[in-house]
Amino acid sequence: MFKEKTALIFLIMTFVSGLCGSFFYPLSSLFIIEALGATPAMLSVYMILSICAAVVVSQFMAVKSDKGWNRKTVLLVALSCYLITVLAFSVIRDYYLAVAVAVAVIFGSLSGSIFGQLFALGREYADEHIEDSTTFLAIMRAGIAIAWVVGPPIAFILKASFGFSASFAAAAVATLLSILLAHLYLPNSVIKEKKGREESKGPFSPTIILFSVALVFMFSANNLYVTSMPLYLTQELKVNASWVGYMFGFAALCEIPIMLKVGRMAARFGTMKLLALSLVSGCVFFVAMLHVRDFWQLLSIQLLNGVFIGVTATLGMVAIQDMMRDRLGTASTLFSNLMQVSMLFASLSVGFVGELYSYYWAFYICLASALCSLLLLSYFVFNEVKADKMKLSQQVA
Repeated sequence: MFKEKTALIFLIMTFVSGLCGSFFYPLSSLFIIEALGATPAMLSVYMILSICAAVVVSQFMAVKSDKGWNRKTVLLVALSCYLITVLAFSVIRDYYLAVAVAVAVIFGSLSGSIFGQLFALGREYADEHIEDSTTFLAIMRAGIAIAWVVGPPIAFILKASFGFSASFAAAAVATLLSILLAHLYLPNSVIKEKKGREESKGPFSPTIILFSVALVFMFSANNLYVTSMPLYLTQELKVNASWVGYMFGFAALCEIPIMLKVGRMAARFGTMKLLALSLVSGCVFFVAMLHVRDFWQLLSIQLLNGVFIGVTATLGMVAIQDMMRDRLGTASTLFSNLMQVSMLFASLSVGFVGELYSYYWAFYICLASALCSLLLLSYFVFNEVKADKMKLSQQVA
């Protein structure tokens, strides 16, 4: 699969791009609270502004890329904007100044197209040159997971030793490397020209909308955990911040073997069944978070979290791309934007819970969100089982 240089470049790109985020995002909520002196409610406001801008701008860029805009150019612009964002966060230390200059709203919104365009390019390349595109995308997604194994621990070590600026500077270096790799090695176009000029086929179907809602609940559970867990450990359990980095890193380590195998498992057992199984694992994980306190316990249950994220982050994108094969840029960016919307929900929730109750209560919301997603996904599991039975009966006949 990776004998061709281009395939290897896609894998390297996802790893390096994952490093860009893993040096920045795990620290973002702590940065807003500690370095900028914001309250949980102020954190929610800031996250809402940046996420709403990112969703609108990146979806616009996705539609334009499906109508002929060069995906590589869009990706380079997005990476450049992310570079400006992390460099700005290295020097800004005032909450209102950060909002006033609108670093996250302006440049952050443009950088929201990074993973949508990168995975759209990857899917188009795989459909043309690789037999099993699902496994190829799963391995690409594993590249991000590998980055999240090493990134968060290093980020928190840098933060503890040198402050937030050191970790954000590391994110800037990784982003600059991504820009160079994309500029030098990624293809300008991996599909036929006529495909690039096809017109969008109108609004999303009810099936896509229902699946999108299920994805929002699915990733809201994870994003709320990612946002609240560092605050819960450092401000309520009063433990060393390095715990957070180890937990993020170990969870990502658990994701990797799942991601490498999930493509073949989906072909054998069904995409929706595996997604439902991962949600069950997620529900058990959030129940455990409500009851464990010791470091070894918190670390060991990350295996459940790894199954949850390893399957959902990979097959969620594959499923929505399969539903929109004629609009891969829109599909990939829609998936990324659904994750942004889930982050919006998480930001609202953590602000509300942090102000009125405690960060511990956020795990109850995580559990409820995962259960809602599982309920919605049962419709797709039923349809998948029905389709499998019909296929089997046709083979018998």
